[in-house]
Parts: sequence; C-alpha cells; structure tokens
Amino acid sequence: MSKEVHIVGAGPSGLYCAYLLLENGFEVHLYDQKSGVGKKFLVAGNGGLNLTHSEDLEKFVEKYGENTAVFTRLISEFSPEDLRAWCKGLGVETFIGSSGRVFPKTLKAAQLLSLWLEKLKSSPKFHLHLKHKLTSITKDGELSFYVDEKSIDIKTTDTILCLGGGSWKKTGSDGLWVNFIEKLGVQVKEFRSMNCGFSTDWSKEFLTGFEDDYLKNIAIEFSNQSIRGELMLTSYGIEGGGIYAHSSNIQKYLLENGEAQIFLDLKPSLSREDVLKKLSKPRGKNSLSNFLRKSLNLSKLSIKLIRELVSKEECQDQNLLADKIKRLPITLREARPIDESISTGGGVIFDGLDEDFKVHGTHSIYLIGEMLDWEAPTGGYLLQGCFSMAHHTSKSIISKYS
Repeated sequence: MSKEVHIVGAGPSGLYCAYLLLENGFEVHLYDQKSGVGKKFLVAGNGGLNLTHSEDLEKFVEKYGENTAVFTRLISEFSPEDLRAWCKGLGVETFIGSSGRVFPKTLKAAQLLSLWLEKLKSSPKFHLHLKHKLTSITKDGELSFYVDEKSIDIKTTDTILCLGGGSWKKTGSDGLWVNFIEKLGVQVKEFRSMNCGFSTDWSKEFLTGFEDDYLKNIAIEFSNQSIRGELMLTSYGIEGGGIYAHSSNIQKYLLENGEAQIFLDLKPSLSREDVLKKLSKPRGKNSLSNFLRKSLNLSKLSIKLIRELVSKEECQDQNLLADKIKRLPITLREARPIDESISTGGGVIFDGLDEDFKVHGTHSIYLIGEMLDWEAPTGGYLLQGCFSMAHHTSKSIISKYS
C-alpha cells in the first residue's frame, strides 16, 4: 500500500495533519488555493494568538454544545496540554493568561507558522502546492484542480479535505466547495454567522461624535446565562468576545423570533443593593453623568449607554436606575454578515461521516475542520477543536498502515 496522503486546505487542520503524517513516514501533498499557507490563522492571530484554554476538560468540552460527546472523545486523545507540548517541540513556549487562555510567550502567529512550515519543508517527503483551487472530487478519490489557467486531475489513495467554513473569504475560506462535496452524498447545512457581532438601532444622538470603543469588566446575559467579558460598541451595534460566547444561542433565537434581547451588568462586582446604596448618596450640584462617574466609577461609554437606553424618568428614580445598571437591556436585530464573522455555523453534518470523519461510501476521503457542522466560542476552543480533529483523523490513517 502506498503511504501517500493528499491534503487540501493549508489551515491549522491541514498543516497539523501534514506534520503528523510526515513524522510517521508518509509522503504528503498539501494543496491550497491561496499563495501562502495559514491565511486565516494569521488574521485570527493579529490581536494575539489564542491557541487553546487551560480550564478543566469537563468544562472545556461543554463549549462544543450539541457536539460535546464528539469533542470529549477527540480532546481526550489530543488535549490542550498536548497542544502546548507540540508547540514546545516546535520551539514555541506558551503561557496561561489571567483569563485562562493560552498564548505563545513571545512569538506571534506569523513566527509560529514560519517555524511550523520550516519543519514540514525539512522533510523530502513534503510537497506544497499553492494556487491550486479544488474544483471537484469523486468518490474514488480523484481530485480536479484549477491551476495556471488549466485543469489538472490527480488520483489519490487517502485524501483529507480541510476546506474551511464561509467567513473571511479573502483568506480562502469561501465555502464554494459545497456543491461538489454534496455530490459525495453528504448533507451540508447552510452557513450562518458565528462568533459574530449583532446590529441594533442606536439613536442619532448616540452616534453623534461616536467612535468604536470597549465596555470592559462587564457581564453579558442572554437566556439566563451570564458571561463576564468585554463588549465593543460600534456604529451598527455590538462586537467582542463577550457577545461571541452567546452568538450561537442568539442566532437560534433570532431565527425563531426576529429579534433578541441581551442584558448588560455594568457593575458585576457589585450587588444591586451596593449599587443602590451608592446611588442613594447626595448628588449635590453634580450632573447625572458626574454623579455616576464619581459614585460608581462608570466609564464615559457606560454613562453614554445609560443615557441612550434609560429614560429620564428612570434616571431620576434610584431604584429603577439601579435595576438598569445591573440589567441594562439591548435589543439585537440581526447577526452581522458571514464574511465579517470569525467562524461559521453550518457545514457538513456528522451523520454523513464515520467516527474517523471518513465520508460514507467513499474509498478514503476525510473531511475535518471548520467545514463540518460544529460550533465553539472564541477563547481557544475553535483552534483546539481543529487540532484535535486533525490528530484523530491522521492517527486513523496511520493505523491502517501499521
């Protein structure tokens, strides 16, 4: 049997498959339609490369929602600690931040990717094919690419497709593979924005002189679940990690109800009684804004938001104002467009694949990564999921030749 694997998609899933397979003596051909590898990986790492998370695995796997059972199995095989150990083997030390998220100590995404690619290229069995756009695949593993203004066909033995979701098209994650993947007999759910911002209706007064800015040290509640984090207020609505963690549930609610309401706790470290006690102090000659700033140490942005969403009558009533500061409602109208979202929901449903992610009824075609129908919030869960999936499928292929 020929120990040769063809991988299409040079994101984290494809690159890690290539690494493991080369380590086990395989000939590896890696294809990507862009001019370089890891384009989305680089964009995602611009603000700091969040590799994984350090929380207990029992809590960790809950972040995968409906697919918790699948990722419990995968992450038990390749855990956050395993990912950190692999990074160390590349020469990349990692650390745990105050939020529990894991980052490289000194290197940025581009530097880590450079070390990774250097390791792959050091093997004579590694073959990188850039600017190769996959246009079709047959059940017996024949790939067709468009390259240099012509079509080429390649017959494969084992094939791993890591074609990405539908967000950030400029990185190559364009979702245009759906039509020819469906011909393999798998069902593909329509893509939807995930880990995304949401639109709301700010008043003209609120937007006067407005610049995008963060609300920090707040809690965001939706559907009786409260999450501490940051929230960016934008001219169209809200963005940021605090809302990304709720985005899956908000999306589902929006589809059924047309709009959704979240609640902000602007002072999560204080009880409602504490807030009311501070509001009950004499205001003197202070304006409401100065009084809120001095008594509760609220930021200018928090105060601006209160003036936008709390009526004058409520602002004059200490009890009602305390209620709003602890539970300030914002109505969301719709998710931002898919191409603005960090990730996408939807994709190939798991029922069309076996436990190793091989397509039923095919010779040896595997689908992994974001092209499958699974969701996870930002915070390291997306990237860990891709690595763990790549690890499992690669080990499955390796075992066939043992």
